[in-house]
Amino acid sequence: MVLTIRLDSHSRRHLWTQWTALLRLAGRIAVALVLASSPLRATIFDHDDRITARADINGSYAPIGLVWADKLATGFLVDNCHVLTVQHVFGQVQSPMGREVVFGALIADQTHWTWSWGKVIATGRMELATDYDAARAADWALLKLRQCLGTTVGYVTLVSGPPDDLPELQSAGYPSDRKYVEGITIDPACRMHGARRGLWLNDCAALEGNSGSPIFSQIGGRSRLQVYAIQSAAYGFANHSFTYDAHIANVATPMSAILPHIRKFLTISPSRAATGAQLAKVTVLPAAPCAREPC
Repeated sequence: MVLTIRLDSHSRRHLWTQWTALLRLAGRIAVALVLASSPLRATIFDHDDRITARADINGSYAPIGLVWADKLATGFLVDNCHVLTVQHVFGQVQSPMGREVVFGALIADQTHWTWSWGKVIATGRMELATDYDAARAADWALLKLRQCLGTTVGYVTLVSGPPDDLPELQSAGYPSDRKYVEGITIDPACRMHGARRGLWLNDCAALEGNSGSPIFSQIGGRSRLQVYAIQSAAYGFANHSFTYDAHIANVATPMSAILPHIRKFLTISPSRAATGAQLAKVTVLPAAPCAREPC
């Protein structure tokens, strides 16, 4: 015997709504299980010695923040009103010129983002590159902020020079394997290992989200960061601890390749940048409760 149940149109719509909701929930659970069981792919040489530090408003790491675009990346203030980040966060097929994104950092306290909209005003034209190295060498984008956060949190100093005989280096950013609300993640000791076709080979920790991280030196605990390069890319490996190999080195774009293109946009001195509308009140937004994207 076959039991037949007749439903009116309202009941059918209600049943369909419940069924699709159940399918969406099952899909989310499945994705969560896959993510939880999958190893994080990254390139960390030797051993993972990264530390987490609070990016407080008076600290030297305050100019480093997150860029929300097609993906999440790190970026950093290079003067009061401009941020340097990677172009590949916007994709690699079309020019991102004129695109608007959000730049923000946890600098006011541990529960608020200080942020501003920004527009892409210059890039390395990565979309025109014909091979991997050329793309990485062109992997940078300059944002102009609507609100000049550098008047509040400061900015880094860009240093042009060769990769040889550099002081002890660090890198810092917001990788996806750490909770952003806990602070900024720092690789306290890393090195350059030479150059290749305009790229700097390095062993600074690089995970998803570290693209755009500054590679810098620091003299004194609270001095302005001296930035030599911006981290572009790394090979993906499940194992965090293995010996450095030049064939799989992380690659960074040096400031010497970027500065000639962006110098005309930068302010000569802080006093020139901090005038008029640029002294607009800093906007504060509640911190994002999830680790990978603003919610």
